[in-house]
Amino acid sequence: MKTPWLPAALLLAGCAPATILGQTSAPAPVTDAGGNWSGRLSHPLAGTYVVTGAFTERPDQGAGALTGLFTVDKLSADLITLTGNLNTGTLKGESGTLSLDCQGKFTGKSLYEGRCTATNATNLGVEADLVLTRTATTP
Repeated sequence: MKTPWLPAALLLAGCAPATILGQTSAPAPVTDAGGNWSGRLSHPLAGTYVVTGAFTERPDQGAGALTGLFTVDKLSADLITLTGNLNTGTLKGESGTLSLDCQGKFTGKSLYEGRCTATNATNLGVEADLVLTRTATTP
């Protein structure tokens, strides 16, 4: 099967921004990362996907431990269970159709910026940027 768009996409990739990291201002620092978060997962060729969900801090699981449920618009129909650590900047997530393995950093418990390997149901993995901001506490 021919993919006539591939050469054009590769050409555009040279012009596309390589990253969205460092382009988002951190909201005011908070004492608890628990609450609603939103942001985007971006790749120059694959596109940008809206990510929304909520984290809960889990000190019972170790210093800086987080758990959460998130959706990635148009990329996964399933909720993604994310676990992470505020201190190390790691995030890992799984759903039936997508997995994320991210390395980055949290700023003031209100901003996350990281580089992720996103793998879909067909085992196609791409490196993508993930930026999340804490938007509110959970009701």
